[in-house]
Amino acid sequence: MPVTQRGVRSTHADYDRFAPKWKRVRDVIAGQDAMHTAATAYLPKLKDEEPSDYDARRKRSDFFNGTWRTIDALSGMAFRKAPTVEVPAAIEPYLDDITLSSMPMESFAREVVEEVLGPGRYGILIDHPPASNVTPLTVDAAQRLGLRPTLQLYPAESIRNWKFERRNNAWTLTRVVLGESAEVEKDEFTVEVEERYRVLDLGGDGGTYRQRVFKVEKEKDVLIEEIVPLMNGAPLDFIPFMIGGAGGRGDQIDEPPLIDLVDKNIAHYQVNADYRHGLHFTGLPTPVVCGYQPEDNAPKLYIGSQAAWVFPDPQAKAEFLEFEGTGLQAIEKALDRLERQMAMLGARMIADEGKQAETLGATQIKRAGENSVLAKIVKGVSEALEWALGVFAYWAGAGGEITYQISREFLPAMMDAQTLNSLLAMRLANELSSEELFELLQRGDVIDGEKTHEEHKEQLDAEPMPMPKPALNDDGEDEVA
Repeated sequence: MPVTQRGVRSTHADYDRFAPKWKRVRDVIAGQDAMHTAATAYLPKLKDEEPSDYDARRKRSDFFNGTWRTIDALSGMAFRKAPTVEVPAAIEPYLDDITLSSMPMESFAREVVEEVLGPGRYGILIDHPPASNVTPLTVDAAQRLGLRPTLQLYPAESIRNWKFERRNNAWTLTRVVLGESAEVEKDEFTVEVEERYRVLDLGGDGGTYRQRVFKVEKEKDVLIEEIVPLMNGAPLDFIPFMIGGAGGRGDQIDEPPLIDLVDKNIAHYQVNADYRHGLHFTGLPTPVVCGYQPEDNAPKLYIGSQAAWVFPDPQAKAEFLEFEGTGLQAIEKALDRLERQMAMLGARMIADEGKQAETLGATQIKRAGENSVLAKIVKGVSEALEWALGVFAYWAGAGGEITYQISREFLPAMMDAQTLNSLLAMRLANELSSEELFELLQRGDVIDGEKTHEEHKEQLDAEPMPMPKPALNDDGEDEVA
């Protein structure tokens, strides 16, 4: 019977239910080395197959990582255009290194999106060193000393246990246990990785936020650190940790969005292993000898230009067996079918779930992709990052509106000539302002999305207006003249 985990190592029941799926997703995303290392977890042994034969077959089986290619492509679509960011001026410098590990905010956001596209779950901790509450510091001084808020991303596997309760008529996170690792120096040259558990809860007096760090020694939980973080000199009445997933923020665990693609990818690996195994044994002609009975200590038969086979029995014969048939073709068709299914599952992430859009126009450009699965993921991540940056800014002592919206214009949507002419006519009729026309042309990928309206005007003023060439008659003369 499995040993029941107790204390800080205990895991949530939903964690235990979803952990195998997360591992499946992680292994597939990690690629061929991870799939080979997992061995029989994804590539079963054949009946009575010797370990050495299985090892050779496993090494011959290459892995086509369609899942990671899909995630990378979808993430690239989401960040094809820079996110819309508006934060208080005081924290703008912090966005260049939001984690204090040289990671800018956009890279952090991209990692969050990839976590949702993979396992489908993540956590963000807004943290602040305790010493920052002693003396007020300027932004530059805080940056140099590292005494400023940070955002830390936790993958699904690290969020080991959690508890939500209704407090003040709101569904509130009251405890979460995070798995971590720390490097411990044993001597000058030896570093060991130690497993630790960070517990965030509202267990202080009056429900104040505290952090505790444990390690396990001889099956016992050992407390090695406990702090009560202060925000602007006062304890917090909430946990600055947000759990998110494919469905947005909340305590419910969502299915990994690409789990069907992951399973097809594993099936493709297994069928491809059969195909490569078949090629190995049928690709080379096999010699067959009939009517020859070798005597004891008879020389071995070798194949090659320097070897000749001479048999004492004139009826003996030798020939080569060559593979003929449709067996491998059937496997090839199965591989092609799986690859088409994988492509279809990836494409569905950006497909409009509603009715098909009408002719391309300003409204369609604005709403492109809003009903796709990827758009819902991006919307949820944007809301989570806005909340995290709001806590971040308040902890840094900066107030103001926070906007962080990842673009949902995933694909270039070039305007057709009819739409472009209509917009230009509206501008000439003074039904559109120059800025409105500029924004619509940007959304239609006619104008570079990175330029501002002012930069665009300056560039136009700096370049001479191209003059149309005069029309010529049959004699090559200017018709106007």
